[in-house]
Amino acid sequence: MSTNAPNTNTEGRKPFIALALSGGGARAMAFHLGCLRALHDRKILSKVRVISTVSGGSVLGAYYAYGPADFDTFDKNVVSLLRSGIQGAIAREVLFTAQLPKILATLLVAGTVSIVLGIAGMLLSLVRRLVGLPSISIERGLAAVARNLPIWASLTSAFERALARRLFGGTTMSEVARSDLEVVVNACDLRTGTAFRFGSRRSGGWRYGDITGPTPTVAKAVAASAAFPILLPPLIETFDFRKGGREHRATVALTDGGVFENLGVSVLEPGRSQDITVAYPTTHIISLNAGAGQMESEGTHFWWIGRVARSFSAVHRKVQDATYQRLHQYVECGELEAFGMVYLGQQDNRLPCCPPDLVRREEVNNYPTDFAPISHDNLELLTKRGEQLTRIIVDRYLSELGD
Repeated sequence: MSTNAPNTNTEGRKPFIALALSGGGARAMAFHLGCLRALHDRKILSKVRVISTVSGGSVLGAYYAYGPADFDTFDKNVVSLLRSGIQGAIAREVLFTAQLPKILATLLVAGTVSIVLGIAGMLLSLVRRLVGLPSISIERGLAAVARNLPIWASLTSAFERALARRLFGGTTMSEVARSDLEVVVNACDLRTGTAFRFGSRRSGGWRYGDITGPTPTVAKAVAASAAFPILLPPLIETFDFRKGGREHRATVALTDGGVFENLGVSVLEPGRSQDITVAYPTTHIISLNAGAGQMESEGTHFWWIGRVARSFSAVHRKVQDATYQRLHQYVECGELEAFGMVYLGQQDNRLPCCPPDLVRREEVNNYPTDFAPISHDNLELLTKRGEQLTRIIVDRYLSELGD
């Protein structure tokens, strides 16, 4: 759950608190909202120096950083958003704006050509293997054409427009509304399989360098971070980059940051190289994790959707476990003062204490991660568990951070 221990490496340093918001769609947004309420009540939220977000956590975390300065207004607006859902806003962008003809053109033109090229490439590959036809260069050429077909619009670009219309407008990543707060919105580039981060100080990825052109908008960053690949296509964007003193232009395919790391913690860890990303003098990490917890041994997961979702969850858990092991080691060797993990899927019997009205894990851990409207009762359960767990973890492991 959490660790704190006396150490010498951080002794005498002013606390530098980093907050990480995991992915998990609307479930994460609701749970994290409850966590932020508790951190606000404990006078810790205003002391956070950097916030790192993934997927559903990016929607909430970015709105906290770039939205209303008044916490009560922020809270009220998020509740309204969760009650109404985001799916309807995306549907309106698709059906009632210029996005629809662009999406149809993309599907009919680029989609059809891509299928034809793919089939041609498969046939050439088969013939090459059967009769030794020297077609490898043609196959590579067909694949290159398919990779560079134009993408005029998609459900993810409609998602971006919905976020801009409902939450962020044209605000750019550099325009943080809260003083002394830095922001990192985590995505993943499918072309290279590496992290791609939008930041209030710098944006880019280590394979490409830093973006040098116009500062990306918050809506674009959040849409990329929350583009869950099973449901939403990647956001295809072309940026100007600078790497090693040289400038170049490259196209990226950005998808859900949880594909790379669903907790948003890795960018906050001590000892990171400035050549790769912004390095922070972190002393305390608070990880808000909306994961469901241990998987139940039910079903065979034979069919496509079930087995893909289950595989995705298994990979997330392995990465998560490794991340928390590293955080424990950082505390033990003195590179962190302490860290706290507020985990929706936490086994209740392993908590240091349980209030009598605790919202039980099984009441909320399997709530869907889509962006459909959340009922009043479910929203109350998710936010209340977030508040309760945060108070327990803060009071037990991070009490020195409050007033």
